[in-house]
Amino acid sequence: MNGFVVIFGDAIKNFWDERLPAESVKKLMADVLLYANANSETFLSELQQIQFSTDLQPLPIVFEALSHDTDRWGSFYVEMLETILTRTKQSNKPQEIIDHLIEYVFIEKQQKPFVQQIAARLHKELFSDNLYTKSAAISMLPNYLKNPVVKDKGLIARNIQTKLVNPKWRIRYTAYISLKPHGLLPKGYKLPFVDALFRIIYGRPFTM
Repeated sequence: MNGFVVIFGDAIKNFWDERLPAESVKKLMADVLLYANANSETFLSELQQIQFSTDLQPLPIVFEALSHDTDRWGSFYVEMLETILTRTKQSNKPQEIIDHLIEYVFIEKQQKPFVQQIAARLHKELFSDNLYTKSAAISMLPNYLKNPVVKDKGLIARNIQTKLVNPKWRIRYTAYISLKPHGLLPKGYKLPFVDALFRIIYGRPFTM
C-alpha cells in the first residue's frame, strides 16, 4: 500500500477537479512538504511508484510543495529533471511527460546552486536530437538567464540563437518566441515569412 496515495490521493483528485478551496490547497501543499520532510526515503520511494500516474498526477503538487524548502529538496529537482528528460525520450506519449517541467517555474528564480545545475543540464539538452526535450530546453532556458547563480549566460543565449536556423521549423519558431520576450534575439532579426506561415498552418509549437 502506498502511504502517499492513502493520505493525499483524495485531496489531489479534488484539486484537479477544482473542488478544493484556496485555503485547502495551501494546506495540501504544506502537508505534502511536512510528509516529505518527516521521512524523505519513504516519500521518495512512494512517489517513484506513482509519479507519472495519469490518474493521480501528483508531480505538479509535489513540485510546488517542495519548492518551499529547496535547501533540503533542491537536488530533488535536479534528479527529477534527468528522470523526466529520460522518460520523455522513451515514452510513446512524450508530451505528457515533458509537460511536467512546466512546474519548474516555482524554482527558476531561486538563487541557489541547484538552479545552476538545472540550467547546465538544460543547456546540454539544446544539442539533443529529441524534438520534445530540445524544445523544452529552448523554451525554459531564457527564464534562467537573469538569475545571478547561472553561469555562462552569454554562451547559453548564443546557443539558443543558433536554433533560429535549425532545419525544423518548430525548433526555429520555439527559439524565436522564447528569445523575443527577453530581448535576446540577434540584432535586426525578424521571423522569416515561411515560419510565420507555418505557425498559421500548423499552430503554435510546444513551449513551456
